[in-house]
Amino acid sequence: MLLETVNTVSEQAPIIDTQKPFTLSIPPKTDVFVSPVLGYHFSAPVIYTKIATDSFKSSRATISVPFQLPSPNSESGSNPTIQYDQAGLIFVLPTPSLPKPSRAHPGSHSGIKTGVHPKWVKAGIEVWEGKAWGSIVVRDRWSDWSLFELPASALGAHAGILGNKPSATINLETNRVGDALMIYMVEEGQEPIPVRKVPWWFMEDETEDAFWVGVYGARPDPFDEATRNLEVEFAGFEVESKASGCIKELTTFNVLTLFE
Repeated sequence: MLLETVNTVSEQAPIIDTQKPFTLSIPPKTDVFVSPVLGYHFSAPVIYTKIATDSFKSSRATISVPFQLPSPNSESGSNPTIQYDQAGLIFVLPTPSLPKPSRAHPGSHSGIKTGVHPKWVKAGIEVWEGKAWGSIVVRDRWSDWSLFELPASALGAHAGILGNKPSATINLETNRVGDALMIYMVEEGQEPIPVRKVPWWFMEDETEDAFWVGVYGARPDPFDEATRNLEVEFAGFEVESKASGCIKELTTFNVLTLFE
């Protein structure tokens, strides 16, 4: 099963194996978001695979976002954490009129020019008011946003997946329960903690025949603070699907990703 990309930067390093740690480079002024005031946006870099809706079982990834607030002693040229820096898993329901939403074609409510904006779910880490949070954003008509506390073990001077910078890092898993997409935070040696239920994701009248499962990063930078790209990290990204004959098949990705 091949990976695809949208909105990735030209200097993005190829990703050969999503089980191993990899970095996604996120330019400023990027997001997947919808609001009555700010309009429709689909500019965040995304790496994803398409999967038949009725075959999806689960997905998981380890997600790491740099978390180092600016200080008077910050070195010149540093890249401190800013408001709304984020990364995580993403699920997208493209429509036939907009099969591949992007920065250039984010969609709209009317769909007259670029097609209807897709429904989507973002689940990961987001920085808000000087703190790193677990963050879930779900878009049906407009975006709604919920936050949850990260455990102390998620934060640290060398908490990043690559272990070389202050970061916030968590493991997320998702699965299908009836018509719902369930999202869990997972700590080693503990029972998964449910953090969000999207009860309509797999409903026949709400979903599409196929959807995207992927990882993303965004740096909305609403106050023009960013000095350069945000570098977010992932590991262990995998998707589990039903194979023919109801045999479980764990699909991991060991392919060269082609970047746009």
